[in-house]
Amino acid sequence: MNTSRTLVVPPERAGGGMRIRKASLFVVKGAGRGQRLPIPGDSFSIGSAVGNDLRLADDGAVSRRHCRILADERDGYRIEDLGSTNGTFVNGVRVAHAFLDEGARIQLGGTVLEFSPQEEARDLERSASESFGAAVGRSSAMRRVFHLAESYAPTEATVMLTGETGTGKEILAREIHLHSPRAKAPFLVIDCAALSPDLVESELFGHVKGAFTGAAGDRPGVFEAADGGTVFLDEIGDLPPALQPKLLRVLENREIRRVGSNEVRKVDVRILCATNKPLDEEVNAGRFREDLFYRLSVVSIELPPLRERAEDIPLLAAAFARRLHGPDAEKELGDLADALPALRRHAWPGNVRELRNLVDRAFYAPKRPVDLAAALAMGRIGVRGADGLGSSPMSPDYSIPFKEGKALLLDEYARRYFSDLLRRNGGNVSASAREAGIERAYLQRLIKRFGLKDAPPGA
Repeated sequence: MNTSRTLVVPPERAGGGMRIRKASLFVVKGAGRGQRLPIPGDSFSIGSAVGNDLRLADDGAVSRRHCRILADERDGYRIEDLGSTNGTFVNGVRVAHAFLDEGARIQLGGTVLEFSPQEEARDLERSASESFGAAVGRSSAMRRVFHLAESYAPTEATVMLTGETGTGKEILAREIHLHSPRAKAPFLVIDCAALSPDLVESELFGHVKGAFTGAAGDRPGVFEAADGGTVFLDEIGDLPPALQPKLLRVLENREIRRVGSNEVRKVDVRILCATNKPLDEEVNAGRFREDLFYRLSVVSIELPPLRERAEDIPLLAAAFARRLHGPDAEKELGDLADALPALRRHAWPGNVRELRNLVDRAFYAPKRPVDLAAALAMGRIGVRGADGLGSSPMSPDYSIPFKEGKALLLDEYARRYFSDLLRRNGGNVSASAREAGIERAYLQRLIKRFGLKDAPPGA
């Protein structure tokens, strides 16, 4: 769909945030026909489940988490399908994501909604700061993240951080803790993807002696150990289904039972979580509890990928140089203005984490001033094949933690796989999705994530 910028208006006061015209949905067809529904915030979810901003009961044609409308600071409003079964249609065309123009008609099952902007505008609040603790960024998208973090860090709200691998979710979670009244209490991290299913329950809730083979004594879990502080559940989408109701009990009642015990123990913890999985799709597929999803996402903050905020690269590079190689290391960096074109062209599959590793690696080279563009090019030597997609084996980077290295290799494999897949299918997304055995909407998200060339119209 064509992009329209008519919904974004200039700020009316010096130092003000971006402004966007208010909008509403008019029910043209279906239950509630004739109603007008305002879109009050930056995100507006639609689906059949309780907890959506607009709930549609449509005889099974509408998924539990069907789609959402997002306020976009550059282009107004956009709609994203959330892996729905029957699809989201805009002006008769099935879309994975699309910008909404005035009068656009959205069809979900038997319901038709008309998108209607208004003359009155509202602010899209942004922080005045270019940092939130260790998290830095001057882009409008990151200052929006900082505004939300500043607003909710002092509260007890459960926060879900979403975004691709390497965007800095754990760093932001730690800063939310450090900016909260719990800052002096423990901040404990559990990576749900790194633990075997047999160990996750014990790590979360603890166990008593004899609860299982090897349980030689009583052991508190992370919720007890973090009492008074914060628990950060990374990769929450990988939490085994059997443990999801137990986590829900912690959220609702602030109580746990150790494995092998019937004793209920009270805990005082704040829960933050993160995922790079599309949890909306997991909910629709029945792999993630709907009620748990809503309890975890009281506040949802999405961290943008680095390729969408390339203006932050110089600020981030300087910050990494100081952190990794001393307070004066920034002076050793070459002219970032010269390196920026090459850095902007890079897809950054590993996001901010990849940039951090690039800066670290570049400083170990003898050449001064440090040339980040040259270090980036050196990192590609021996990786790409003649077609530029990389037919030769990918080598692991042993200088970084296992989890980070694994994520980078998997992302690089996926980028090459789907680049070649789209090339072989002439850019046809539908044909490529069928060949890969995945949903078309999912492939569309991967195309966006890895900065691949999108399909031609009608693909």
